[in-house]
Amino acid sequence: MRMKLFILLVVAVFAAVGAKAQAQSDLQRLADTLDVSTTKSFQFTATGTMFALGQSTSPAAPWPRQFVKSLTRVYDFTTNTMRDEWVRMAGETQTVGPEQQTVQVVSGDHAWNVAGKDMLPRFWEVNERQHYIWTSPHGVIRAAFANNATTTKQTINGQQMTVVSFVEKDKQKIIAYANDQNAIERVESWYGHPVSGDIKVVTYYGPYRDFAGVKFPGKIIQYQDDKPTWDLTVTAVRPNPLVNIEVPENVRTNPAPVNSEKAADGIWYITGGSHHSVAIEMKDYVIVVEGPQGDQRSMAVIAEVKKSIPNKPIKYLVNTHHHFDHSGGIRAYAAEGATIVTHEINKPYYEKAVANSHNLSPDRLAKSGKKPVFQTMGDNMVLTDGTRSVELYQIIGNGHHDGIIMAYLRKEKVLIEADVFTPGPPDAPPPATPNPISVNLDSNVRRLGIEVDRILPLHGRIVQYSELQKAVTSPKPKPEPQK
Repeated sequence: MRMKLFILLVVAVFAAVGAKAQAQSDLQRLADTLDVSTTKSFQFTATGTMFALGQSTSPAAPWPRQFVKSLTRVYDFTTNTMRDEWVRMAGETQTVGPEQQTVQVVSGDHAWNVAGKDMLPRFWEVNERQHYIWTSPHGVIRAAFANNATTTKQTINGQQMTVVSFVEKDKQKIIAYANDQNAIERVESWYGHPVSGDIKVVTYYGPYRDFAGVKFPGKIIQYQDDKPTWDLTVTAVRPNPLVNIEVPENVRTNPAPVNSEKAADGIWYITGGSHHSVAIEMKDYVIVVEGPQGDQRSMAVIAEVKKSIPNKPIKYLVNTHHHFDHSGGIRAYAAEGATIVTHEINKPYYEKAVANSHNLSPDRLAKSGKKPVFQTMGDNMVLTDGTRSVELYQIIGNGHHDGIIMAYLRKEKVLIEADVFTPGPPDAPPPATPNPISVNLDSNVRRLGIEVDRILPLHGRIVQYSELQKAVTSPKPKPEPQK
Protein backbone atom coordinates (compact mmCIF):
# COMPACT_ATOMS: atom_id res chain seq x y z
CA MET A 1 0.00 0.00 0.00
CA ARG A 2 2.82 2.38 0.91
CA MET A 3 4.60 1.55 -2.35
CA LYS A 4 1.42 2.36 -4.29
CA LEU A 5 1.07 5.74 -2.57
CA PHE A 6 4.74 6.44 -3.23
CA ILE A 7 4.31 5.66 -6.92
CA LEU A 8 1.23 7.91 -7.14
CA LEU A 9 3.15 10.72 -5.43
CA VAL A 10 6.08 10.36 -7.84
CA VAL A 11 3.70 10.38 -10.80
CA ALA A 12 1.99 13.53 -9.46
CA VAL A 13 5.34 15.29 -8.96
CA PHE A 14 6.48 14.44 -12.47
CA ALA A 15 3.11 15.58 -13.86
CA ALA A 16 3.39 18.91 -12.02
CA VAL A 17 6.96 19.40 -13.23
CA GLY A 18 5.89 18.57 -16.76
CA ALA A 19 2.92 20.95 -16.60
CA LYS A 20 5.16 23.75 -15.33
CA ALA A 21 7.69 23.12 -18.06
CA GLN A 22 4.93 23.14 -20.67
CA ALA A 23 3.54 26.42 -19.28
CA GLN A 24 6.98 28.03 -19.44
CA SER A 25 7.38 26.83 -23.03
CA ASP A 26 3.95 28.18 -24.02
CA LEU A 27 4.59 31.52 -22.36
CA GLN A 28 8.01 31.85 -23.95
CA ARG A 29 6.48 31.27 -27.38
CA LEU A 30 3.93 34.06 -26.77
CA ALA A 31 6.62 36.34 -25.35
CA ASP A 32 8.87 35.83 -28.37
CA THR A 33 6.05 36.77 -30.73
CA LEU A 34 5.60 40.16 -29.02
CA ASP A 35 9.30 40.72 -28.18
CA VAL A 36 8.36 40.97 -24.51
CA SER A 37 11.93 40.47 -23.27
CA THR A 38 13.16 43.57 -25.09
CA THR A 39 10.11 45.73 -24.35
CA LYS A 40 10.55 47.31 -20.92
CA SER A 41 8.14 50.18 -21.53
CA PHE A 42 5.45 50.83 -24.09
CA GLN A 43 3.38 53.66 -25.51
CA PHE A 44 0.37 53.70 -27.79
CA THR A 45 -1.96 56.38 -29.12
CA ALA A 46 -5.62 55.74 -29.93
CA THR A 47 -8.91 57.38 -30.83
CA GLY A 48 -12.50 56.18 -30.56
CA THR A 49 -15.06 55.91 -27.80
CA MET A 50 -14.96 55.34 -24.07
CA PHE A 51 -17.75 54.92 -21.55
CA ALA A 52 -17.42 56.37 -18.05
CA LEU A 53 -17.40 53.45 -15.61
CA GLY A 54 -19.96 53.81 -12.82
CA GLN A 55 -21.35 57.17 -13.98
CA SER A 56 -24.63 56.16 -15.61
CA THR A 57 -27.86 58.07 -15.01
CA SER A 58 -29.26 54.96 -13.31
CA PRO A 59 -27.72 51.62 -12.29
CA ALA A 60 -29.59 49.88 -15.12
CA ALA A 61 -28.37 52.28 -17.83
CA PRO A 62 -25.18 51.89 -19.88
CA TRP A 63 -22.11 53.83 -18.83
CA PRO A 64 -22.29 57.27 -20.51
CA ARG A 65 -20.43 57.60 -23.80
CA GLN A 66 -17.53 59.95 -24.46
CA PHE A 67 -15.74 60.59 -27.74
CA VAL A 68 -11.98 60.14 -27.50
CA LYS A 69 -10.11 62.59 -29.70
CA SER A 70 -6.86 61.10 -28.47
CA LEU A 71 -5.53 58.78 -25.79
CA THR A 72 -1.79 58.49 -25.20
CA ARG A 73 -1.01 55.67 -22.77
CA VAL A 74 2.50 54.84 -21.59
CA TYR A 75 3.43 51.88 -19.35
CA ASP A 76 6.69 51.02 -17.63
CA PHE A 77 6.55 47.34 -16.75
CA THR A 78 9.75 47.49 -14.69
CA THR A 79 8.42 50.17 -12.31
CA ASN A 80 4.71 49.23 -12.40
CA THR A 81 3.68 52.69 -13.61
CA MET A 82 1.28 54.07 -16.21
CA ARG A 83 0.32 57.52 -17.47
CA ASP A 84 -2.77 58.35 -19.56
CA GLU A 85 -3.41 61.60 -21.38
CA TRP A 86 -7.02 61.81 -22.56
CA VAL A 87 -8.62 64.42 -24.82
CA ARG A 88 -12.34 63.71 -25.02
CA MET A 89 -15.84 65.14 -25.30
CA ALA A 90 -19.09 63.99 -23.73
CA GLY A 91 -21.41 61.98 -25.95
CA GLU A 92 -25.13 62.28 -26.50
CA THR A 93 -26.08 60.89 -23.08
CA GLN A 94 -24.69 63.95 -21.33
CA THR A 95 -24.66 67.66 -22.00
CA VAL A 96 -22.11 68.11 -24.76
CA GLY A 97 -19.38 70.46 -23.63
CA PRO A 98 -15.92 71.52 -24.68
CA GLU A 99 -12.97 69.18 -24.92
CA GLN A 100 -11.80 67.76 -21.61
CA GLN A 101 -8.12 67.07 -21.09
CA THR A 102 -7.33 64.61 -18.30
CA VAL A 103 -4.00 63.21 -17.12
CA GLN A 104 -4.32 60.03 -15.02
CA VAL A 105 -1.33 58.32 -13.39
CA VAL A 106 -0.63 55.23 -11.31
CA SER A 107 2.62 54.11 -9.71
CA GLY A 108 2.60 51.04 -7.50
CA ASP A 109 -0.01 51.59 -4.78
CA HIS A 110 -0.54 55.27 -5.62
CA ALA A 111 -2.89 56.84 -8.15
CA TRP A 112 -3.51 60.49 -8.93
CA ASN A 113 -4.72 62.96 -11.58
CA VAL A 114 -2.72 65.94 -12.76
CA ALA A 115 -4.67 69.22 -12.94
CA GLY A 116 -2.27 72.03 -13.73
CA LYS A 117 0.09 72.20 -10.77
CA ASP A 118 -2.27 70.19 -8.55
CA MET A 119 -1.79 66.47 -7.94
CA LEU A 120 -5.19 65.06 -6.98
CA PRO A 121 -5.12 61.67 -5.19
CA ARG A 122 -7.32 58.95 -6.70
CA PHE A 123 -6.41 56.14 -4.29
CA TRP A 124 -9.72 54.35 -4.85
CA GLU A 125 -8.74 53.80 -8.52
CA VAL A 126 -5.37 52.12 -7.89
CA ASN A 127 -6.68 48.60 -8.56
CA GLU A 128 -8.42 49.61 -11.79
CA ARG A 129 -5.39 51.44 -13.20
CA GLN A 130 -2.94 48.71 -12.21
CA HIS A 131 -5.28 46.26 -13.87
CA TYR A 132 -4.83 48.06 -17.21
CA ILE A 133 -1.06 47.57 -17.02
CA TRP A 134 -1.16 43.83 -16.37
CA THR A 135 -3.96 42.99 -18.80
CA SER A 136 -2.26 44.73 -21.75
CA PRO A 137 -0.83 42.25 -24.31
CA HIS A 138 2.75 42.70 -23.10
CA GLY A 139 1.80 43.11 -19.44
CA VAL A 140 -0.29 39.95 -19.25
CA ILE A 141 2.61 37.79 -20.46
CA ARG A 142 5.03 39.41 -18.01
CA ALA A 143 2.53 38.91 -15.17
CA ALA A 144 1.98 35.29 -16.21
CA PHE A 145 5.70 34.53 -15.92
CA ALA A 146 5.85 36.23 -12.50
CA ASN A 147 2.81 34.44 -11.08
CA ASN A 148 3.32 30.78 -12.03
CA ALA A 149 0.63 30.75 -14.70
CA THR A 150 -0.80 27.51 -16.01
CA THR A 151 -1.56 26.90 -19.68
CA THR A 152 -3.98 24.60 -21.47
CA LYS A 153 -5.02 24.02 -25.06
CA GLN A 154 -8.65 24.57 -25.99
CA THR A 155 -10.58 24.62 -29.23
CA ILE A 156 -12.82 27.69 -29.24
CA ASN A 157 -15.06 28.44 -32.25
CA GLY A 158 -13.03 25.99 -34.27
CA GLN A 159 -9.70 27.62 -33.44
CA GLN A 160 -6.90 26.13 -31.33
CA MET A 161 -6.19 28.52 -28.44
CA THR A 162 -3.58 28.65 -25.71
CA VAL A 163 -5.31 29.58 -22.45
CA VAL A 164 -3.15 31.24 -19.78
CA SER A 165 -4.50 31.44 -16.20
CA PHE A 166 -3.09 32.97 -13.02
CA VAL A 167 -3.82 35.15 -10.00
CA GLU A 168 -1.61 38.23 -9.59
CA LYS A 169 -0.67 38.88 -5.94
CA ASP A 170 -4.24 38.09 -4.78
CA LYS A 171 -5.32 41.35 -6.43
CA GLN A 172 -6.26 40.23 -9.94
CA LYS A 173 -7.48 37.03 -11.53
CA ILE A 174 -6.58 36.76 -15.21
CA ILE A 175 -7.38 34.32 -18.03
CA ALA A 176 -5.78 35.19 -21.38
CA TYR A 177 -6.55 33.54 -24.71
CA ALA A 178 -3.87 33.41 -27.45
CA ASN A 179 -4.68 32.31 -31.00
CA ASP A 180 -2.67 30.00 -33.25
CA GLN A 181 -0.58 33.01 -34.30
CA ASN A 182 0.52 33.43 -30.65
CA ALA A 183 -1.36 36.73 -30.34
CA ILE A 184 -3.41 37.59 -27.24
CA GLU A 185 -6.97 37.90 -28.56
CA ARG A 186 -9.01 38.12 -25.38
CA VAL A 187 -8.39 38.66 -21.68
CA GLU A 188 -11.02 37.84 -19.07
CA SER A 189 -10.06 39.33 -15.73
CA TRP A 190 -11.29 40.41 -12.34
CA TYR A 191 -10.02 43.03 -9.88
CA GLY A 192 -11.24 44.26 -6.51
CA HIS A 193 -13.57 47.26 -6.95
CA PRO A 194 -14.81 49.42 -4.03
CA VAL A 195 -18.46 49.09 -5.09
CA SER A 196 -18.80 46.02 -7.29
CA GLY A 197 -16.38 43.67 -5.56
CA ASP A 198 -14.54 41.32 -7.92
CA ILE A 199 -15.66 43.16 -11.04
CA LYS A 200 -15.39 41.24 -14.31
CA VAL A 201 -13.57 42.78 -17.26
CA VAL A 202 -13.43 41.37 -20.79
CA THR A 203 -10.92 42.95 -23.19
CA TYR A 204 -10.64 42.07 -26.88
CA TYR A 205 -7.44 42.75 -28.83
CA GLY A 206 -6.92 42.64 -32.58
CA PRO A 207 -6.38 42.35 -35.38
CA TYR A 208 -2.65 42.78 -34.76
CA ARG A 209 -0.71 45.13 -37.02
CA ASP A 210 2.91 45.93 -37.63
CA PHE A 211 3.58 49.42 -36.24
CA ALA A 212 7.08 50.23 -37.56
CA GLY A 213 8.31 46.78 -36.63
CA VAL A 214 6.23 46.40 -33.45
CA LYS A 215 3.28 44.02 -33.26
CA PHE A 216 0.27 45.45 -31.44
CA PRO A 217 -3.51 45.18 -31.82
CA GLY A 218 -5.18 47.76 -34.01
CA LYS A 219 -8.40 47.62 -31.93
CA ILE A 220 -9.10 47.44 -28.20
CA ILE A 221 -12.68 46.74 -27.09
CA GLN A 222 -13.51 46.33 -23.43
CA TYR A 223 -16.48 45.59 -21.17
CA GLN A 224 -16.66 46.08 -17.41
CA ASP A 225 -19.54 44.82 -15.31
CA ASP A 226 -21.16 43.57 -18.55
CA LYS A 227 -21.28 47.08 -20.05
CA PRO A 228 -18.96 48.57 -22.71
CA THR A 229 -16.13 50.79 -21.50
CA TRP A 230 -13.78 51.13 -24.51
CA ASP A 231 -13.89 50.94 -28.29
CA LEU A 232 -10.50 52.26 -29.36
CA THR A 233 -8.58 52.26 -32.64
CA VAL A 234 -4.81 52.29 -32.15
CA THR A 235 -3.06 54.79 -34.42
CA ALA A 236 0.58 54.71 -33.28
CA VAL A 237 2.88 52.54 -31.15
CA ARG A 238 6.29 53.22 -29.66
CA PRO A 239 8.38 50.64 -27.79
CA ASN A 240 10.71 51.55 -24.93
CA PRO A 241 9.93 55.25 -24.49
CA LEU A 242 11.63 57.02 -21.59
CA VAL A 243 9.21 56.97 -18.65
CA ASN A 244 9.89 59.04 -15.54
CA ILE A 245 6.95 58.94 -13.14
CA GLU A 246 7.47 60.00 -9.53
CA VAL A 247 4.78 59.88 -6.87
CA PRO A 248 3.96 63.43 -5.67
CA GLU A 249 4.66 64.12 -2.01
CA ASN A 250 1.04 64.81 -1.07
CA VAL A 251 -0.11 61.60 -2.77
CA ARG A 252 2.56 59.54 -1.05
CA THR A 253 2.21 60.92 2.48
CA ASN A 254 -1.44 61.93 2.89
CA PRO A 255 -3.71 60.88 0.03
CA ALA A 256 -6.93 61.11 2.08
CA PRO A 257 -6.60 64.24 4.26
CA VAL A 258 -9.54 65.11 6.49
CA ASN A 259 -10.56 68.57 7.65
CA SER A 260 -13.78 69.41 9.45
CA GLU A 261 -15.63 72.66 9.89
CA LYS A 262 -18.54 73.27 12.23
CA ALA A 263 -21.18 74.57 9.84
CA ALA A 264 -23.83 74.95 12.55
CA ASP A 265 -24.56 73.57 15.99
CA GLY A 266 -24.22 69.79 15.64
CA ILE A 267 -23.44 69.91 11.90
CA TRP A 268 -19.91 69.16 10.66
CA TYR A 269 -18.73 69.74 7.10
CA ILE A 270 -15.96 67.20 6.52
CA THR A 271 -13.60 68.02 3.66
CA GLY A 272 -9.92 67.60 2.82
CA GLY A 273 -10.16 65.98 -0.59
CA SER A 274 -12.21 66.28 -3.75
CA HIS A 275 -15.31 64.68 -2.17
CA HIS A 276 -16.93 65.82 1.07
CA SER A 277 -19.27 64.41 3.71
CA VAL A 278 -21.55 65.99 6.31
CA ALA A 279 -22.01 64.64 9.85
CA ILE A 280 -25.25 65.52 11.67
CA GLU A 281 -25.50 65.00 15.42
CA MET A 282 -28.78 63.59 16.61
CA LYS A 283 -29.86 62.97 20.20
CA ASP A 284 -28.37 59.47 20.52
CA TYR A 285 -26.64 58.85 17.20
CA VAL A 286 -25.07 60.41 14.12
CA ILE A 287 -26.19 60.64 10.49
CA VAL A 288 -23.48 60.96 7.85
CA VAL A 289 -24.40 62.20 4.40
CA GLU A 290 -22.20 60.60 1.71
CA GLY A 291 -19.51 57.93 1.89
CA PRO A 292 -17.38 58.55 -1.21
CA GLN A 293 -14.42 56.87 -2.88
CA GLY A 294 -13.50 53.83 -0.80
CA ASP A 295 -12.47 52.33 2.54
CA GLN A 296 -9.45 54.59 2.96
CA ARG A 297 -11.47 57.81 2.73
CA SER A 298 -14.43 56.49 4.71
CA MET A 299 -12.31 55.20 7.58
CA ALA A 300 -10.63 58.61 7.84
CA VAL A 301 -14.02 60.37 7.86
CA ILE A 302 -15.45 57.93 10.42
CA ALA A 303 -12.50 58.63 12.70
CA GLU A 304 -13.07 62.38 12.34
CA VAL A 305 -16.79 61.96 13.10
CA LYS A 306 -15.97 60.04 16.28
CA LYS A 307 -13.54 62.75 17.33
CA SER A 308 -16.01 65.58 16.65
CA ILE A 309 -19.08 63.75 18.02
CA PRO A 310 -17.79 61.27 20.60
CA ASN A 311 -19.76 58.42 22.18
CA LYS A 312 -22.50 58.34 19.55
CA PRO A 313 -22.72 55.61 16.90
CA ILE A 314 -23.19 56.33 13.21
CA LYS A 315 -26.70 54.98 12.69
CA TYR A 316 -27.34 56.08 9.10
CA LEU A 317 -25.22 56.75 6.02
CA VAL A 318 -27.17 58.68 3.38
CA ASN A 319 -25.98 57.81 -0.13
CA THR A 320 -26.96 60.57 -2.58
CA HIS A 321 -26.56 58.42 -5.74
CA HIS A 322 -24.86 55.28 -7.03
CA HIS A 323 -22.01 56.89 -9.01
CA PHE A 324 -18.91 54.97 -8.01
CA ASP A 325 -16.96 57.97 -6.71
CA HIS A 326 -19.87 58.74 -4.36
CA SER A 327 -20.73 55.18 -3.31
CA GLY A 328 -17.28 53.58 -3.00
CA GLY A 329 -17.19 54.07 0.78
CA ILE A 330 -20.62 52.83 1.79
CA ARG A 331 -19.31 49.34 2.57
CA ALA A 332 -17.05 50.79 5.27
CA TYR A 333 -20.11 52.35 6.95
CA ALA A 334 -21.97 49.04 6.69
CA ALA A 335 -19.03 47.40 8.48
CA GLU A 336 -19.40 50.11 11.13
CA GLY A 337 -23.01 48.99 11.63
CA ALA A 338 -24.70 51.89 9.86
CA THR A 339 -27.86 51.46 7.79
CA ILE A 340 -27.38 52.67 4.21
CA VAL A 341 -30.18 55.02 3.11
CA THR A 342 -30.44 55.31 -0.66
CA HIS A 343 -33.02 55.79 -3.39
CA GLU A 344 -35.00 52.68 -4.30
CA ILE A 345 -33.61 52.78 -7.86
CA ASN A 346 -30.16 51.86 -6.49
CA LYS A 347 -31.10 48.89 -4.31
CA PRO A 348 -31.08 46.14 -6.99
CA TYR A 349 -27.59 47.14 -8.11
CA TYR A 350 -26.24 47.32 -4.56
CA GLU A 351 -27.75 43.94 -3.73
CA LYS A 352 -26.08 42.46 -6.82
CA ALA A 353 -22.76 44.06 -5.82
CA VAL A 354 -23.03 42.69 -2.27
CA ALA A 355 -23.77 39.19 -3.60
CA ASN A 356 -20.67 39.36 -5.81
CA SER A 357 -17.45 37.86 -4.47
CA HIS A 358 -15.03 40.22 -2.69
CA ASN A 359 -11.96 38.00 -2.55
CA LEU A 360 -9.59 40.24 -4.51
CA SER A 361 -8.36 43.11 -2.33
CA PRO A 362 -11.04 42.40 0.33
CA ASP A 363 -12.31 45.50 2.11
CA ARG A 364 -13.34 46.07 5.72
CA LEU A 365 -16.86 44.73 5.19
CA ALA A 366 -15.63 41.56 3.47
CA LYS A 367 -13.27 40.89 6.36
CA SER A 368 -16.00 41.54 8.95
CA GLY A 369 -18.44 38.98 7.55
CA LYS A 370 -21.33 41.42 8.08
CA LYS A 371 -24.08 42.04 5.56
CA PRO A 372 -25.08 45.63 4.75
CA VAL A 373 -28.57 46.85 5.64
CA PHE A 374 -30.29 49.11 3.11
CA GLN A 375 -33.25 51.40 3.72
CA THR A 376 -34.71 52.86 0.56
CA MET A 377 -36.82 55.90 -0.20
CA GLY A 378 -38.92 57.18 -3.05
CA ASP A 379 -39.38 60.91 -3.55
CA ASN A 380 -38.91 61.77 0.14
CA MET A 381 -38.07 60.49 3.62
CA VAL A 382 -37.55 62.02 7.06
CA LEU A 383 -34.99 60.74 9.56
CA THR A 384 -35.84 62.08 13.00
CA ASP A 385 -35.20 61.42 16.68
CA GLY A 386 -37.93 63.79 17.88
CA THR A 387 -35.52 66.68 18.44
CA ARG A 388 -33.89 67.08 15.04
CA SER A 389 -35.14 66.03 11.60
CA VAL A 390 -33.18 65.41 8.42
CA GLU A 391 -35.45 65.72 5.39
CA LEU A 392 -34.40 63.76 2.30
CA TYR A 393 -35.80 64.59 -1.13
CA GLN A 394 -35.29 63.14 -4.57
CA ILE A 395 -34.14 65.84 -7.00
CA ILE A 396 -36.83 64.97 -9.52
CA GLY A 397 -36.09 65.23 -13.24
CA ASN A 398 -32.38 65.82 -12.82
CA GLY A 399 -30.21 64.83 -15.78
CA HIS A 400 -27.28 63.78 -13.59
CA HIS A 401 -28.99 60.78 -11.98
CA ASP A 402 -32.56 59.49 -11.95
CA GLY A 403 -32.61 58.88 -8.18
CA ILE A 404 -30.30 61.55 -6.79
CA ILE A 405 -31.05 62.69 -3.23
CA MET A 406 -30.52 65.98 -1.40
CA ALA A 407 -30.75 66.53 2.37
CA TYR A 408 -32.40 69.51 4.03
CA LEU A 409 -32.12 70.79 7.61
CA ARG A 410 -35.16 73.00 8.11
CA LYS A 411 -34.14 74.68 11.36
CA GLU A 412 -30.73 75.70 10.01
CA LYS A 413 -32.04 76.31 6.46
CA VAL A 414 -29.15 74.22 5.14
CA LEU A 415 -29.20 72.18 1.92
CA ILE A 416 -26.74 69.31 1.28
CA GLU A 417 -26.31 68.19 -2.35
CA ALA A 418 -23.82 66.35 -4.56
CA ASP A 419 -22.71 67.04 -8.13
CA VAL A 420 -25.72 69.07 -9.26
CA PHE A 421 -24.14 72.35 -8.12
CA THR A 422 -20.42 72.75 -7.51
CA PRO A 423 -19.51 76.33 -6.62
CA GLY A 424 -16.53 77.88 -8.33
CA PRO A 425 -13.83 79.90 -6.56
CA PRO A 426 -14.97 82.98 -4.60
CA ASP A 427 -15.77 85.97 -6.82
CA ALA A 428 -15.69 83.81 -9.95
CA PRO A 429 -18.15 85.06 -12.57
CA PRO A 430 -21.28 82.95 -13.09
CA PRO A 431 -21.23 80.59 -16.08
CA ALA A 432 -22.09 82.12 -19.42
CA THR A 433 -24.61 79.32 -19.93
CA PRO A 434 -26.43 77.97 -16.85
CA ASN A 435 -25.88 74.27 -16.17
CA PRO A 436 -29.20 72.42 -16.69
CA ILE A 437 -28.70 70.17 -13.66
CA SER A 438 -28.16 73.24 -11.45
CA VAL A 439 -31.24 74.90 -12.93
CA ASN A 440 -33.15 71.74 -12.07
CA LEU A 441 -31.88 71.83 -8.48
CA ASP A 442 -33.19 75.37 -8.04
CA SER A 443 -36.51 74.31 -9.59
CA ASN A 444 -36.83 71.45 -7.10
CA VAL A 445 -36.13 73.74 -4.16
CA ARG A 446 -38.86 76.10 -5.35
CA ARG A 447 -41.23 73.17 -6.06
CA LEU A 448 -40.82 71.91 -2.50
CA GLY A 449 -41.22 75.37 -1.03
CA ILE A 450 -38.22 74.95 1.27
CA GLU A 451 -36.28 77.98 2.46
CA VAL A 452 -32.51 77.67 1.99
CA ASP A 453 -29.89 80.07 3.30
CA ARG A 454 -26.75 78.01 2.71
CA ILE A 455 -25.62 75.06 0.61
CA LEU A 456 -23.14 72.47 1.87
CA PRO A 457 -22.05 70.99 -1.47
CA LEU A 458 -20.27 67.65 -1.50
CA HIS A 459 -17.77 69.18 -3.93
CA GLY A 460 -16.47 72.72 -3.58
CA ARG A 461 -17.15 75.06 -0.63
CA ILE A 462 -20.00 76.27 1.59
CA VAL A 463 -21.92 79.04 -0.16
CA GLN A 464 -25.02 81.13 0.29
CA TYR A 465 -28.02 79.99 -1.72
CA SER A 466 -27.72 83.20 -3.70
CA GLU A 467 -24.62 81.68 -5.38
CA LEU A 468 -26.80 79.00 -6.94
CA GLN A 469 -29.37 81.59 -8.00
CA LYS A 470 -26.67 83.61 -9.76
CA ALA A 471 -25.36 80.48 -11.48
CA VAL A 472 -28.77 79.52 -12.91
CA THR A 473 -29.80 82.98 -14.06
CA SER A 474 -29.08 83.61 -17.72
CA PRO A 475 -27.03 86.76 -18.12
CA LYS A 476 -28.87 89.62 -19.70
CA PRO A 477 -27.70 90.37 -23.24
CA LYS A 478 -25.58 93.48 -23.57
CA PRO A 479 -27.42 96.34 -25.25
CA GLU A 480 -26.58 97.05 -28.85
CA PRO A 481 -24.27 100.03 -29.16
CA GLN A 482 -26.10 103.06 -30.46
CA LYS A 483 -25.19 104.15 -33.95
